[in-house]
Amino acid sequence: MIILDTDVLALYHFFTTDPRHTLTASFMEETRDAERGTTLYNLLELAGILSSAGKPDVARKMIETYATASDMTLLYPILSTNSPELFFADYTAELMDYMERGLRYGDAKILWVAESNEASTLITWNTRHYSGKTQIGILTPGDYLRVITG
Repeated sequence: MIILDTDVLALYHFFTTDPRHTLTASFMEETRDAERGTTLYNLLELAGILSSAGKPDVARKMIETYATASDMTLLYPILSTNSPELFFADYTAELMDYMERGLRYGDAKILWVAESNEASTLITWNTRHYSGKTQIGILTPGDYLRVITG
């Protein structure tokens, strides 16, 4: 499964004048039938972008749309159902393992969920955030299209 980072989704949906939008839109169309998804954290980050721009109603609608989309899987962290204290200890330990790779908290959460769900590739325009910190392939939308078209 390929995982879409927040920046890819934001460029596709909102930042249509960005020079990367056309390539991002092509990537989204070309991968419509591929097994692809995004993490809960990416979706919440996207909702935060919309909400901070004064569009919380659009943010809520987008969450609903992605939660029920047939061409996108929403991935969640895999956690045990312990007491709040044990949950916090496990959650913190898991994320610290990722942050010790040199990732910031937000990127650590995304990579944690992607790896836990056995993703093959993370698609992002911010490849430097993840490169060398995971066994998952890290590609831009353009790089991915070049790989699949040979």
